[in-house]
Amino acid sequence: MTVRPKFNKSMTSETFSSFYWYKGELQNICSQYGLPRYGTKAELVKYIIAFLNGEPATEIKPLRKPSRRVASQLTADSITLDTKLLDSGFSLNQAARTFFANYFGVEHFTFRKIMGIKMREVEKNEDVNATVADLVKILREPQMISLDNDEEQTYQWNSFVQAFRSDSISKKYYEPMKVAAIIWKIIKASDQPKIYTRTLLIENAELIKDFLK
Repeated sequence: MTVRPKFNKSMTSETFSSFYWYKGELQNICSQYGLPRYGTKAELVKYIIAFLNGEPATEIKPLRKPSRRVASQLTADSITLDTKLLDSGFSLNQAARTFFANYFGVEHFTFRKIMGIKMREVEKNEDVNATVADLVKILREPQMISLDNDEEQTYQWNSFVQAFRSDSISKKYYEPMKVAAIIWKIIKASDQPKIYTRTLLIENAELIKDFLK
C-alpha cells in the first residue's frame, strides 16, 4: 500500500489529489502556507491545488467571504421572510431551525443540503438582496439549485473512497487509492450512481489487475 506522503510545497497537485485529506488537515495546510482557510472542503482543495500549480499564495483569494459572521445573532422570533441572508446575523443555526419549523408547521425541521449551497452562493456573489424568502423558495422548488458542483463531487468522491476502503477486497491491492481513482473516473463519466459497489471492481477487473498484490 502506498503511504500518503507528508504535505510539502514541492508536492505535485496530481500527488496531492490522489490521496484523501481531512478538512482539518486542509485547513492546517492553508494556514501554514498563507492560503485562505475559510470554506468548504472543495474550496480548500482548490486553493491548495492552485498553490501547488505555482500560483503565489498572495494571489489566491477566497472564493467567498464569511459574511454571516457578525456580532449579534438573531433569535427565532426576530427572523422574518424579509431578513437578509448577509450581514444581519442570520445563519443556519438553532434559531433558524426553529423559525423554519414554525413557518412550515412541523415539530422538527432539518436543514437541507440545498440551503447550504444557496447560502454559499449568496456569500460568493455577495448578494446583499437575498433574504430568508429565497431559502423558502428553494425548499419549495429544489430543482432551482444544481447539485452538480465541486462540493458535491468532493462529497461523492470521499464517500466512494470510504466505502471502498471499508470493503475487505481493497486490501488485495497494493495501491488501493489508484484503484479507487480508476474506478471513480469510469463511473464519474457515466450515468451510474456515484457510489461504490464491489461489482464495479469485477466489471473493470482488467483495468486494475496490475495493482493486485
